[in-house]
Amino acid sequence: MEVLWEDGERVLCRARRRGAGGQWNAVLTVLPAGEHPPPSSLARLAHEYELKDDLDGAWAVRPLEFVRNGGRTMLVLEDPGGEPLARLLDGPMDVGNSLRIAIGLASTLRKVHERGFVHKDINPANILVNGAGDEVRLIGFGIASRVTRQRQSSDAPETITGTLAYMAPEQTGRMNRSVDSRTDLYALGVTLYQMLTGALPFAAADPMEWVHCHLARKPLPPAERLKEVPSALSAITMKLLSKTAEQRYQTAAGLERDLRRCLRDWEALGRIDDFPLGEDDTPDQLLVPETLYGREREIQTLLAAFDRISEGGAPELVLVSGYSGVGKSAVIRELGKVLVPLGGLVASGKFDQYKRDIPYSGLAQALQELIRPLLGKSETELTRWREALGEALDSNGQLMVTLVPELELLMGPQPPLPELPPQDAQRRFHMVFCRLLGVFARPERPLVLFLDDLQWLDAATLNLLEYLTTQTELRHFLLLGAYRDNEVTPAHPLTRRLDAIRSMGALKEIVLAPLGLDDLGRLVADALHCTPACSAPLARLVHDKTAGNPFFAIQFLTALADEGLVAFDHQQARWSWDLDRIHAKGYTDNVVDLLLGRMRRLPEAARGALQQLACLGNFGEIATLSQVLGESEAGLVAALLEAERAGLAFRKHGAYHFLHDRVREAAYALIPEGKRAAAHLALGRRLVANTPPGAVEERVFEIVGQLNRGLALIGSSGERELVAGLNLIAGRRAKASTAYASALTYLTAGLALLPASGRERRHELAFALELNRGECEFLTGALGEAEAHLAELARRAISLTDLATVTRLQVDLFMTLGRSDRAVAVGLDYLRRVGVDWPAHPTTDDVQREYARLRQQLGDRSIEALIDMPAMADPVACATMDVLTSLVSPACSPTRSFAALS
Repeated sequence: MEVLWEDGERVLCRARRRGAGGQWNAVLTVLPAGEHPPPSSLARLAHEYELKDDLDGAWAVRPLEFVRNGGRTMLVLEDPGGEPLARLLDGPMDVGNSLRIAIGLASTLRKVHERGFVHKDINPANILVNGAGDEVRLIGFGIASRVTRQRQSSDAPETITGTLAYMAPEQTGRMNRSVDSRTDLYALGVTLYQMLTGALPFAAADPMEWVHCHLARKPLPPAERLKEVPSALSAITMKLLSKTAEQRYQTAAGLERDLRRCLRDWEALGRIDDFPLGEDDTPDQLLVPETLYGREREIQTLLAAFDRISEGGAPELVLVSGYSGVGKSAVIRELGKVLVPLGGLVASGKFDQYKRDIPYSGLAQALQELIRPLLGKSETELTRWREALGEALDSNGQLMVTLVPELELLMGPQPPLPELPPQDAQRRFHMVFCRLLGVFARPERPLVLFLDDLQWLDAATLNLLEYLTTQTELRHFLLLGAYRDNEVTPAHPLTRRLDAIRSMGALKEIVLAPLGLDDLGRLVADALHCTPACSAPLARLVHDKTAGNPFFAIQFLTALADEGLVAFDHQQARWSWDLDRIHAKGYTDNVVDLLLGRMRRLPEAARGALQQLACLGNFGEIATLSQVLGESEAGLVAALLEAERAGLAFRKHGAYHFLHDRVREAAYALIPEGKRAAAHLALGRRLVANTPPGAVEERVFEIVGQLNRGLALIGSSGERELVAGLNLIAGRRAKASTAYASALTYLTAGLALLPASGRERRHELAFALELNRGECEFLTGALGEAEAHLAELARRAISLTDLATVTRLQVDLFMTLGRSDRAVAVGLDYLRRVGVDWPAHPTTDDVQREYARLRQQLGDRSIEALIDMPAMADPVACATMDVLTSLVSPACSPTRSFAALS
């Protein structure tokens, strides 16, 4: 074999292999570099092989075989001849050769994009040049996408797929933009720059610096770097290297035409005169710009807040409100482009309408975005992060591991948490969460945390947000939130809490209105590549139909294009439309109905997968979707390909996400209303069946969230008891996270599943549910309900241990209500049950004698040891000591939590 190229990740070789007839054939092979390649390298080779039937030998080097042999893996390709462009780049190429190769590459990319691919890794090592450059084929389709527009995750620079030196800004995941065909044109621009000058447009020492270069630095034009480069060709290169896709060439065909004009002039005249670029560069596919229109003032408000916290100001909360689809999230995501050049971090989470009882769900997503990139760091960097996190969290790391399991991969197993009374446990949780944020929020690395759809947040998160805004020691931290103001009434918990935060001066508010006709007119004109005057009648129609809502307007334009009512006229090379036909079509004013129409045109498999995804929420793990659909992961990806191509869903971090809440609503509406409970119940049952017993607790919120929406359909007493037990697990887990309101919801649902006969038969389960419910009612301020439920529970207590735990909680409850007489009464009643004849008004001597008697009963075991090891203690003795202590000094907090006794 002859090695053609090696870059530390893969080796490209020219080889021969014996065919079926015994003759030797020339082939190319691609092997991972190193004996133990990472799984991602092997996955890229496998992905390229899967595309073999869709790759045309006229513009791609087609895969022949994917070989696993003797511990080595290789991809075997056809050999069309030629050399990798990387081998030919030993300095500046002459202008003629550069043009011929660039034209061949533009022509090849045009065919790639026409086939529906985005290559995403255009660089000289993946460009095979044959002859004088007029034959150009591509290899390296390992990360190619069959989706023409795709969201990019903001992964750690070290783990971003692609070649950083040639990577478009949007491919870094740090811009509020999608990856599409123009991403390949940026990489072509870097390659052309290198051919013309013999150097890359940027130089960087590490991955993050490469990201910064592509986002924020402007390269020196080729003509200024090397005087032999014609200014027109330099201008073409710089247009390709524009930071935003809208300012680049829009199509490879438009670029190819300009390059051919340059070559004709160069060969005929020996020079290239300047000319207007991109005059014939109108795309024939609708790509609505991702530019924000009419939001300059709001973006400046966000930037000003970021500047204040960057300079060391106290943490701020900035809330963006407006109607669904008005662009709240898009405005906030614009901060991403600013953060990277300043070394900032941004993490986001989203609350879900149907997951309001999962505590801290949006915060957990945001923390995952902070932790996951760290796992790809070098061991030296990992050690620094591990030490910083260990110092901040100390012995409380398990609190955060429960919230974000990925943290354990970074820090290792954490020690068990010491138990505290509920109020103290909540203060500890808030303090530890604040310390965790402080590890990331540093002077050199300000932190922005974005939480979307706050109208659906849980009560525990609401408490935590208020706490964060008061922590003046937490610096360089900006908290951003977005919510639908039309769904937040004066009685909404968020409204009441915001009044308190507002009074402290820690709140800034931005209200987003729909777009005016002028701004929407610019969006329509830019989408159709014409002047605002030309598209004004259509823009007025779109504005009337959508009331200026940007999301609805984009979906409306897309629907018009899908149905051919807005179409590209190839003869006149421009977009055209027929207003009369559009009016006659009678489009709905409801965006969900419009999206339903688009979804119904999808293949049946895609619709079914979207329905299941909608049942799961705003997003669903691919592994989970595969389980509930009974489909392989590869089959699921194939089923949802058309939904991705339609821009209705996208993949991110091993999960499918809906483009927008309105898309999720439309997918959910595909399920007839009368069948939705059954759909959730079936989904929950499949989750139970496919979850190993050891993993149930970790997934319990996901499982119970489905089962509880189909409770009315569960007839079997055995299954009802099973689901009640799962609700108990969920309630305890929520309570352990100090999310008492969420815990109460699960515990109440669990009790509703047990009839009176079931409570007698499953006494332990029923007692645990009722006891925990009573405690959560007490902790959430529902004191009347707690009193009634605990009194009933005390009457039904079977054992002294049960009675002791109930009594202890009753004493706490009555003391909170200021009814010390009732606290004393229930305490004395219990003590008499265990043989302690205690007076209502004990003297000091009475107290000392009783302590002595109890110590004698405990023998060598100290009270302190019992507190540290409650499982080894006599539960009745411990509970008795607790009750006695409360009666002696009822104003004092107990030395251990009630949970330790249950």
